[in-house]
Amino acid sequence: MSGNLKRRLLDLGIVKGTLITPVFKSPSMDPIAYEFRGSLIALRKEDSCLIEVKE
Repeated sequence: MSGNLKRRLLDLGIVKGTLITPVFKSPSMDPIAYEFRGSLIALRKEDSCLIEVKE
């Protein structure tokens, strides 16, 4: 993950343990809007695939 993208996601509050919920998918499936910590953000597939998800 590039330093700029990592910094942006950290600034938005996406840190370990953050619950992220997909809310809306565009007709082309890219980007997808996600809700977390009371915010809504759209991420391109190429960026969102860099976020590690654990259940």
